[in-house]
Amino acid sequence: MTTDTPHYTPGLEGVPIAESAISLVNGQAGRLTYRGYSIEELTQPGVTFEEVVALLYDGELPNRARLAEMVSLFEEYRGLTDQQVELARHAAQQTHPMFALQAAVAVLGPMDNDFERKVDTVQTRGLQLVAKVGQLVGVIAEAIDGRPHEGARSGESMARSMLRMITGKEPNELDERVMNALLILQADHSAGNASTFTSRVVTSTKAEPNAVVSSAIGALSGPAHGGANEASLRLFMDIADPAKAEEKIERLLDDKYKIPGFGHRVYHVKDPRSKVIQTLADEVIKPGSKEHDLYQIALTVEKVATERLGHRGLYPNVDLFSGCVFAAIGIPIDLFTPIFAASRTAGWTANMREQWESGNRIFRPAQVYTGHDHRAFVPMDRR
Repeated sequence: MTTDTPHYTPGLEGVPIAESAISLVNGQAGRLTYRGYSIEELTQPGVTFEEVVALLYDGELPNRARLAEMVSLFEEYRGLTDQQVELARHAAQQTHPMFALQAAVAVLGPMDNDFERKVDTVQTRGLQLVAKVGQLVGVIAEAIDGRPHEGARSGESMARSMLRMITGKEPNELDERVMNALLILQADHSAGNASTFTSRVVTSTKAEPNAVVSSAIGALSGPAHGGANEASLRLFMDIADPAKAEEKIERLLDDKYKIPGFGHRVYHVKDPRSKVIQTLADEVIKPGSKEHDLYQIALTVEKVATERLGHRGLYPNVDLFSGCVFAAIGIPIDLFTPIFAASRTAGWTANMREQWESGNRIFRPAQVYTGHDHRAFVPMDRR
């Protein structure tokens, strides 16, 4: 028996799991870049989700011809069969939208299970999934709302088609721009976050791309990861009155309650995505609206929690304010995280491709065993 004990790092914190050129999170400086471009620049008015997907996949900002090609591919790839639509609608009536989405994505794959011999299609399969997952979120929303399936229209962007299918209304220009920014903000966040790491691990087993994305959706569904945006808005709804927010947050912090949307494993300053979302909030949230009250509560949470916890490096993350903005453009609360999944599919599949390009060695970390060394088996009649 070896006497060497491997070093154990809870949560693999600080342990590199991949080399990646896709995105960089600088937690000390509060910066997020995709292929070297800041998230602030990539979410400025006029930039579309399709443009950022091209950047993630190509490594360069697309010119007009490449962007037109990407838009055309999304329109081609997002089509679903009648059976896929029906399965997603049925699942949406049985369970939470995230689980319905996970199930619907799982059956997007082929009849065989032999992706290694088809690995040259990894980019095509990845882009198909980005387009289809966005459509599936819309299909699930239509089913939950009891509306017939309409699907995407010719010429619609992913942001516009998703927003229309989810809300059942024609989006205005501002709401579509905000939706584009929300999708871009959540498209990738380094290879180390839980769901993207999951996508890398499942890819390393040479699994089919739909299995990779379905597994990553499962990881994202947890409230410690993607589900925090739902939890934060539910907290604000429970508080209800902005005038009572400070007192209630002080009491929650006294009780050691972990505020959803506050604090991040990597960022030790305010999450740059949170700053972008606040800019969007100032544009889209109407004074006097229900969402305005919720946003005022969120601002109070930021003030009180920062005063109490900022010295520990805990500040707002992307989830503190995002729910208020989602609500302001008509997104139901249970659809927040599925939209996050549709966006992050771009990052998951870009990482999937990069994992294959790296040689795709299967992940097999060690463990620190703390159980019995050896025990003699005891027959049933002697137990």
